Amino acid sequence: MQILFPHSARIANSKASLINPLLMACRNLARKFKTMKPLVIYTLLMLLSTAVFSQTTLRGIVTDQRNQPLPGANVLIKGSIDGTSTDTAGQFSFKTRRNGDVVVLATFIGYEPRELPVKLEGSDLVINIMLREQAASLADVVITAGSFEASDKKKGVTLKPLDIVTTASAAGDIYGALNTLPGTAIVGEDGRLFVRGGDAYEANTYIDGLRVKKPYSSTTPDLPARGRFSPQLFTGTTFSSGGISAQYGDALSSALILNTEGLADDAQWGLGLMAIGATASKTWAGSRASGSIGAEYYNLGLYNSLVKQRVDYETEPMGAGVNFNFRQRTGRDGLLRLMGNGSVGRVALWYPDYENNGAETLFKLDNDNLYLNSLWTTPLGNGWDLKLGHAFSYDNNRLRPGERRINETDLFYQGKLTLRKEFSQRFSLIAGTDVSVSRFVQEYSDQVIPLFRAEIDDQMPSLYAESEVMVLRKVAVRAGVRGEWSPLLDRMNLAPRFSAAWLVGENSQISFATGVYNQKPQEQMLRFTHDLDFERAEHYILNYQMQKNNRIFRVEVYQKNYHDLVRYDAADFTRADGYNNSGEGYARGLEVFWRDQQTIRQLDYWVSYSYVDTKRLYKDFPEEVRPTFAPEHSFSFVGKWWVQKITTQFGGTLTWTSGRPYNDPASAEFMDQLTPNYFDISLNASHLFPLFGKTSVLYASVSNITGRKNIFGYRYYQTPQGTYTADPVRPEADRFFFIGLFINFS
Repeated sequence: MQILFPHSARIANSKASLINPLLMACRNLARKFKTMKPLVIYTLLMLLSTAVFSQTTLRGIVTDQRNQPLPGANVLIKGSIDGTSTDTAGQFSFKTRRNGDVVVLATFIGYEPRELPVKLEGSDLVINIMLREQAASLADVVITAGSFEASDKKKGVTLKPLDIVTTASAAGDIYGALNTLPGTAIVGEDGRLFVRGGDAYEANTYIDGLRVKKPYSSTTPDLPARGRFSPQLFTGTTFSSGGISAQYGDALSSALILNTEGLADDAQWGLGLMAIGATASKTWAGSRASGSIGAEYYNLGLYNSLVKQRVDYETEPMGAGVNFNFRQRTGRDGLLRLMGNGSVGRVALWYPDYENNGAETLFKLDNDNLYLNSLWTTPLGNGWDLKLGHAFSYDNNRLRPGERRINETDLFYQGKLTLRKEFSQRFSLIAGTDVSVSRFVQEYSDQVIPLFRAEIDDQMPSLYAESEVMVLRKVAVRAGVRGEWSPLLDRMNLAPRFSAAWLVGENSQISFATGVYNQKPQEQMLRFTHDLDFERAEHYILNYQMQKNNRIFRVEVYQKNYHDLVRYDAADFTRADGYNNSGEGYARGLEVFWRDQQTIRQLDYWVSYSYVDTKRLYKDFPEEVRPTFAPEHSFSFVGKWWVQKITTQFGGTLTWTSGRPYNDPASAEFMDQLTPNYFDISLNASHLFPLFGKTSVLYASVSNITGRKNIFGYRYYQTPQGTYTADPVRPEADRFFFIGLFINFS
C-alpha cells in the first residue's frame, strides 16, 4: 500500500488563508511593541514574510542499486507533511517553505528507508536517491536442510499437527505419519523411526527440548511398536533428518522435536469409544491457568476374535494409561508447563523356537512406563529469555521368554537451561547447558545362569551455543557448537554444526547444513564393558525448497559418514574384549517432496520419494553391507479430500518400497537376499456431526485394502534339515481395521 501526500499545488492554493492571519499578527505585534525601534519591527516583519512567501522546490529521481527507477516511492521532509510519491519514471518534485537543515526521507516497500540531510536556502534543489533492497529478517528465512517443520505458527511449514492425525496409514501414530515423509523407511516388523540408513536408536524424540528416553511402546519380537504420545498433545513438530541444532545431543541421525500446547482456550469433556478400547478426558481453562487429565484403556481380545491373527496369543494385548498437563502464567509473560504420561501394558504369545524346529516358546511381556516433563519460560529483561526444563522417565520391562527371566529398569533424568536473546531482526543467540543422569539395570537368569546383573550409571553434562545471523542481505546463517562429557566412558567430544539458507527468489530458497553428531553406545553394548567411545556421524545436506500458492516443492541430497560404530564378537557377545569402536559406514541419497493444497478445490495431497545408498559395518556384521532396515527406494502418496455437503474428510495413503536385505544362512554371501517389494494402500474417513447437541467425529480406517501378502524378512531355524527352514516375518493380519466415535462436550 502506497502512502500519498498532498500535492504542492494544494498548498499553494491555500496561501491566502495563511497570509491574512499572519499579517494581522504582524500588525498586532507592532501595536504591542510600539515602543520598539522601527528597525526591530521591520526585521520581525521581514522574517515573518520570508516564512510565508519563501519556498524551495525539491526534485530528483529514486532508483535501486541497479539504477532502475522505483515508481511509487515516498519522498518527504522528515517530521512534516511536505512530500510526494515518485511517478512511473521514479521522478519526484514538491515544494516546501521550510528553511535551514532538514532531513529528506525516502521509503519504498521491500527497500531500506534512507535519510539524507540537506540544507534549504530558498533555491531549487536536485536530489537523486538510491535505495538498497531490504535484507530479509530471520523470520523470513527458514533453514530447511534436513528439517521438516510442522507448526501452525511458523512460516514455510510442510505439515501441520492435524495432518499427522488424519494420515490414513498412520492410525493416529506420530511415527506412522512421519513414515510418509522422505528420508524415512517402512520397517513393518519394528514400527520405530528409521532415517536415512540409520538404525532406530539413532533417531531420538524430544518434548519441549527435553529427551524422551522411551518414546515407543514395549513390544515382542517382530510385532511393531507405537508411539506413547498422542499427536493432539502438540502444536508444533519438527522432524530433523539431519543438520540437527546444537541444542540437541545424543542423536546420531535424526531428532523429532515436539512442542506442547500453551494455555487451553476452552473447558470441555472428551469421550472416545473404539472397537479396541475407550478414552476419556477433561480440560478446564482460565485466564491465567489451564489443565487437563485423560485416561485410556485398550484390550484387543474382542478385535482379535473378529479379525483372524497369525499370532497365537496366550494373553491378548491390553493396557491402560493416564496423562495430565497443567499450564500457569507467571508474571506478565512467563509460562510454566507441566505434563505427565503413565502407562502399563501386558501381553503373552506363543513364539517360534528357532533353536528347535517346529517347537514354540511362550513369551510374556509386562511393561510399566512413566514420563514427567516441566518447562518454565520467562523474559529476564534487556531482551533475554530463559527456558528451564526438567524431564524424568521410568521404564520397566519384565520379559519371560520360555525359561529365561529378564528384568530391565531404565531411569533417566535431564535438566536443561537455555538463554536466548534476539539482538535485532538479523541476529540472535542461544546458549545453555544440560545434564543427563541415567541408570540402567538388567537382571538375567535361565537354566544355566542363575543370575547375571548389569548396572550402568552415568551423568553426562553438556554445554552448547548457537547463533543465527543475516549476512549478505538474503542469507541466514546458523552456527553452533556442542560439548559433552561422559564420566562412564571417560570421554569428551566437541561437535561443531553449521547451516545456512539463501533466498534465491521471492518464494524459493537454497539451504545447506553440515555438522558432527555423537551418540553414547546403547546400554545393551555397555553391559559387558565400558571401554568404548562415542559413536560419530558427519552430515552434509543440500536442499532446495519452493513454496507458493499453497504448494511446496523440495528436493534434497545428502551424504552421511559413520565412524566409531560399536562392534562385538558374534560368536560370544558376552566377551568384554570383543567390543570395540572399529565400525564404520555411509549413507547418501536423494529425496523429493511435493505438496499441493491449491490445484483441486478441497483436495490436499503430498508425494514423497527417497533413494538411499548405504552400507555399514557394526554390531555383529562380518562385513560392510546394506542393513536390513534400509530399502533402496521408498515412495508415498497421501491424499485428503474434504466434502462439505456431508462434512466428511476422506483420506488415502499409498506406500511402496523396494525389497530389504536379509541374510540367508545357507548362502555363501552375507546379507545378499532381498524381500519382495512392500506395497500398501490405506483408506480412512472422518465424519463430523452433532450428537445430542455435541460435536462428534466418527472415524474409520482400513490398511492394505488390496490384501497384499507383505513379507518383512525371514527367520531361520538353527538346526539344518538338509536345508535351513525359513519362516517369513509378516504382519499379524493382512489388514487392520479401526473404528471409533469421539464426542466433544464443550
